[in-house]
Amino acid sequence: MSADLKTFSDLLRKDLDTLIQLDELLTQERTSLENNQMEELGELLEAKKPLLIQIQQHARERTEWIKNTKIPKAKLFDLLEQKAPPVMASFRECEQRLREIKQKNDVNGQIIARSQQRVVRLMQIIRGQSQQAQLYGQNGTTDAYGSKQTLAQA
Repeated sequence: MSADLKTFSDLLRKDLDTLIQLDELLTQERTSLENNQMEELGELLEAKKPLLIQIQQHARERTEWIKNTKIPKAKLFDLLEQKAPPVMASFRECEQRLREIKQKNDVNGQIIARSQQRVVRLMQIIRGQSQQAQLYGQNGTTDAYGSKQTLAQA
């Protein structure tokens, strides 16, 4: 393996280690979100930041390495497939892990969005501003609950 290819291979290996760590943090983040553990979420966020920075830096370095080969990307990957299958396998594994991490991050984002919607909805109900809470009034017709009554007043 040439020195240049070793550099690329080392970057991929470092990326795999970083991606594994990030994957574990996202799994912990989901558990914390589901259990409403806000303090732990803050710690996980702080732990994720350096990993994300590292992934971005390695991506720039890999892109620079590919550009410096002066070989079209498709042809380079064909050559790697033929001449250095372990390197290409590492590259594919990195891509797969990135897809899995994106999916986990999207799921965590959806959990956060639903939690925010739930809090907004509860606050509207508490304030008596809910437009969706329909109840039957004294004459048997439906009225928006918050339109005529308040739950509490200070």
